[in-house]
This record gives sequence, C-alpha cells and structure tokens, in this order.
Amino acid sequence: MNNQNQNTENNIRTILRPLLRYLEDKNIQYSIVNHIDTSPYSFISIPSISTKIHFINPTKSFKKWHTTHAITSINSYFKEERIIHLWADTWHLKQSAVLSRVAGLLGYTTRIHARTLKVKRIDIHTLNEFIESNHISGSPSSKIKLGLFQGEKLVAVASFSGKRKINDRDGLSHRSYELIRYCNLNDHTVVGGLSKLLKYFIKEYSPDDIMTYTDSDWSAGESFTKLGFEKMDHSVPIVYNWNDALKIREKSNNNLDAKFPVFNAGSNKYILNLNRINN
Repeated sequence: MNNQNQNTENNIRTILRPLLRYLEDKNIQYSIVNHIDTSPYSFISIPSISTKIHFINPTKSFKKWHTTHAITSINSYFKEERIIHLWADTWHLKQSAVLSRVAGLLGYTTRIHARTLKVKRIDIHTLNEFIESNHISGSPSSKIKLGLFQGEKLVAVASFSGKRKINDRDGLSHRSYELIRYCNLNDHTVVGGLSKLLKYFIKEYSPDDIMTYTDSDWSAGESFTKLGFEKMDHSVPIVYNWNDALKIREKSNNNLDAKFPVFNAGSNKYILNLNRINN
C-alpha cells in the first residue's frame, strides 16, 4: 500500500493507540490485518472474542469503494465473526464510549446487578448528558426518560417515544412505543439493566408492542432477541457526506447531494409483541 495513504499500519497504530494500548495492558492478543478483497481499510483482529474491528478512515483514494453495499458485504463475508465498523469520526468524538464497548465485549467492565438498583424518572438534561458521555451515538428527542440508580449514582438510562396508535392487519388499533436509546455508564455492565427498565416501562404504560432499532455497524441485536424481541426488518444503509476537511460524516438527503458519499451498514428493526406474549 502507498505509504502516504491513511491506512498504513503505522498510521493505524498512531490513531488507535489508546485502543491498542488497552488491549496490550490486558494481555489481549490482536493483529492488524488487511482483507483487500473486502475493504481497503484495516481490521483489528481479536481472536479471543472472534471479533474484527474494521477501522474506516475515509480517504479520497478509496472513494469509489464506498458503495451502498460495501460494508454490508463485509458482514456477509465474515459470518462466523463479530464485525464492528468503527468510523474515524466516532473514534475521535466518542473514544471513551468506544473503549467501554470493547471492554464490555472482553469482559473487563465493572458488573452491577440490576436487582440492587432503583428505577427513577429523569429529566431531559440528565438523559442527554449521560448519553453524550456514554453512548457512541447522540441523544435524539424522546418522551419518556428512565434511569437506573445505585444510590445517587446514575448507572444506566433508557429513553422511549410517546405512544403511537398503529392499526394491525385486521384494522385494530394498538399502542406502540419505541425504545430509542439504552446505555450503561462507561466501563460498567448492568446485568439485567435493560430487562428491569423494560419491565418498569411495561407496568407503567401497558404497551401492546415496543420496537427498537440496532445499529448494524456495531450490533446484530443479540441482547434484544434474548429479551423476546423479534427481528422484523433490515433498513438500507444510510448515506452520509464525508467532510474530508473536518473528518466527520454529515447527514445527506441522498448520494447525489453528497460530494463524498459514504454508507453505514444500516439498522435492524426489532419488535417486542406484548399482546401475543400476554395472551
């Protein structure tokens, strides 16, 4: 590879130094590998957890690679491994949250059992501050905001939409809500946290179903299927404009508007059908 491009091993080691140092400090074996038949960008391979971190640091020399199906084809190619697509802007803006997610996969987080915690309602400022610090994505608008507390310490949050009336195939109306965000405090795993918050929400609001979306760059939605959610659909990859000067992704209406269009892996839609479970 050209030594001037951003995908050389030396550059990867420089940019991802905090991540690689973390792995080395924990004596986790890893390697920087290239699979040029699937991507021009490097992978951090971690065999002990069957995971590859695909570090996407867009450069104009690889602009043509960024097609609608480029990233989703990688997921199909490595079916036996977890693939995390780590974008350069996510790494630079949310480094602590990224390291926490990796620590969670490796089992090096502080574990707290949800049965020892209390559910409380929280305000929008508390929610936004927590999510901005502890989630790899931002904090979109939400109607219902819940937190899990260890004494006075907030250790997990969940946000939900307001009630939406939706008609089923028979024309019957049912109450549907969306779980918008859930996240733990960085470097912590709240065992049973999401389950406890969902049970509280179901008791308080009596939904007929709860839907949620998972970011396919990071997750296949395993934690939701364990809680009874069913995968209903996979959305097409979202197009962004890569701002090469600022090194960030910007929202774009379509790939024609974007000067440098890049695409994520899309998202999966999951639904917890409570009517069917309760009947």
